[in-house]
Amino acid sequence: MKKTTLVALVFGALLVSCSDNGKQVEASDAEIVETVETETTVEYKTVKEGSYFDWRASHLGGVEPRFGKLYAKTAEILVNNGAVTNASIIVDMTTLTVENFGDDAETTAKLTGHLLSPDLFNTEVYPTSKFELTSISEGTGEYNSMITGNLTILDVTKSITFNANVSVSENEVSVVSEDFAINRQDWGIIYHTEGDKDVPAEYVIANDIGFTINVSLTK
Repeated sequence: MKKTTLVALVFGALLVSCSDNGKQVEASDAEIVETVETETTVEYKTVKEGSYFDWRASHLGGVEPRFGKLYAKTAEILVNNGAVTNASIIVDMTTLTVENFGDDAETTAKLTGHLLSPDLFNTEVYPTSKFELTSISEGTGEYNSMITGNLTILDVTKSITFNANVSVSENEVSVVSEDFAINRQDWGIIYHTEGDKDVPAEYVIANDIGFTINVSLTK
């Protein structure tokens, strides 16, 4: 192996290890959703102003970080005996914002358009994504809950698990998750992926897409 090739491989491995769009979560087959609803079930359906989802991405190795926000279209959380048992959030992908370029409106608009295009989230065909809770258990450390649910992006649904702080009061339920990341290839988003030999290294986009949920619902 030529020395230059070896150096490139080592450098690439170092870049990948430094990528940090959040804690990587594993994707598995979608799970069955069982709705728990009784005469005493309390429904929370109004998304409180200020709720958002952070998204994060980057080129290979975490260079050229990109980030912004997404917003919910609709949501519903069911509470039984003071505990969350079901939750469903529909994310309006057309609300995606790009915030990393500051006042550079032209570059911001260009990236926003590309993210919404068929290369990536293809919002003309798939304008929404969805997360639906399948189970919630006691968390550890700084998070009080471990959440498992089905995440649908494009036409692919996979189960993921992440940590969050869930708060339930008489009039409001809030969910604030850890920073977590999914492998976009699991959802069929394969534009300029790692390992694509036809794409120059500087144009390769890291596989991990990071998210942070910060959502509150009222009755």
